[in-house]
Amino acid sequence: MKRVTLPIVVSVVPVLVFFVIIASINGCTSAAKKKEAYWNSQVGQAKYNDVVAELGPPVAKETLSDGSMVAKWVRTSYGTTRSAAMADNWTEELVLKFSPGGILTQSSLHEY
Repeated sequence: MKRVTLPIVVSVVPVLVFFVIIASINGCTSAAKKKEAYWNSQVGQAKYNDVVAELGPPVAKETLSDGSMVAKWVRTSYGTTRSAAMADNWTEELVLKFSPGGILTQSSLHEY
């Protein structure tokens, strides 16, 4: 019986596809971690007015009973490339809490 072998291109393609998928997932995750690290580094330093100047007005803002404020910024994109591997749809939600004096006290970044 004669043994049939596939060309090397056919046998390597699934492996390459796997690595491309892993790289794209990792690329998005590392970008989110960098942004989260940036905002965490701004805790105690950034002022609300400076953040608004950088990001624009928040989509939602609420003043809490203790005088602190929570503001949320949302960015959504459809069909843009966030990594070299693939184009995707994504939403990024940044929630920042500010002291009554307007200083950043807490940050939270979520991507989905």
